[in-house]
Amino acid sequence: MNSYTPQKYTITTFGCQANLADSNTMAGILESLGFEKTDDFKESDVYIVNTCSVRQKSEDKAYGLGREIKILKDEGKKVPFIVMAGCMVGSVTGERQRYALEELQKKTPWVNAYINPHQIFNLPQILFENKLINDWAKSKFDPNQVYGSQSDNKHVFINISLGCDNFCSFCVVPYSRGAEISRSKDEVINEINHYLLRGFKEFTLCAQNVNSWGLSMSDKFDIRTGSDQKLPFADLLREIHQIENVEKIDFLSSNPFDFTNDLIDALKLPKISNYLHMAVQSGNDDILKKMNRRHSVSDFIDLVNRVVEVKPQLELGTDIIVGFPGETEAQFLDTMKLFEKVAFKVAFISIYSPRKGTPSAKLYKDDIPLEVKKERHARLTKVWKDSLK
Repeated sequence: MNSYTPQKYTITTFGCQANLADSNTMAGILESLGFEKTDDFKESDVYIVNTCSVRQKSEDKAYGLGREIKILKDEGKKVPFIVMAGCMVGSVTGERQRYALEELQKKTPWVNAYINPHQIFNLPQILFENKLINDWAKSKFDPNQVYGSQSDNKHVFINISLGCDNFCSFCVVPYSRGAEISRSKDEVINEINHYLLRGFKEFTLCAQNVNSWGLSMSDKFDIRTGSDQKLPFADLLREIHQIENVEKIDFLSSNPFDFTNDLIDALKLPKISNYLHMAVQSGNDDILKKMNRRHSVSDFIDLVNRVVEVKPQLELGTDIIVGFPGETEAQFLDTMKLFEKVAFKVAFISIYSPRKGTPSAKLYKDDIPLEVKKERHARLTKVWKDSLK
């Protein structure tokens, strides 16, 4: 009797928690088709590279995998079927593409298939067309019965929406992940209940901006921090909080400009995590305006004071870009001063890199020398680390 050896898969994930949630979903799809996970892509039959486009460094990591694939080919070894997913693919497909798919294909000739974040459930069809699964497996696949495969036995990342409509001038996400589409409340609650039955207790709700979940296009741009407008997302948090076996609720990420009093009030709920991530991006109002951010520095500081007032034990995280086009030394020092005023437990400090097709790349010359960017990055990092002591 012949023994059966299951096909294997590997997924490499770059980028944010939304990408991690997508990778978990793709793992669930593959496992529902009979694949087993291996951590070594050289042993796999299917290798998925889930990419990030937020910074050039992120893209370079994905491009760098091509060298490893070439070594396998040159040595005459087995090369897996390679699928590129994520934001690099989203940037070259869909209605908001930043550049042509052919340009990405030319840089990644080692890739066999490309799927953007909205095409995850096309995986079975792609595998079938390339003879990696048979017709029976494809016909039995039910996307409504697929849930993410989780590496943590207690905690789950759940995407509550896809895409973004904010169009911050430096950001690729509105292009790479497309228009913002909220999942329904029933979908989100049903997924949480599914994981509760499997023993999971902690949940992180993911979106490019969780605050705008469930809002219409017109409503989301009218909302400002400090207002008393009710948010569907705040109600979603309250409903999840009432589910008996849920022990902890996180959410990533929030923007400062639409963090209303209703959402601040929801932070009081005891199951809501003591960590809050809000990207301020700069400590200077003129730079924030060029970034197309809809908040001022004083808006951000006022918001921090209000959330800490309702949840004194709260730890804050943020994102910062140094070396944005035209940033003067004085403007950079404003960001340094912000870090002296606000105690950030977590700070992702990035050096600006122009992203092809974004407004900042089109409108502003990347005029800050790299050595100045690096020096500012080091200075701000030191101020932040000193504040943690």
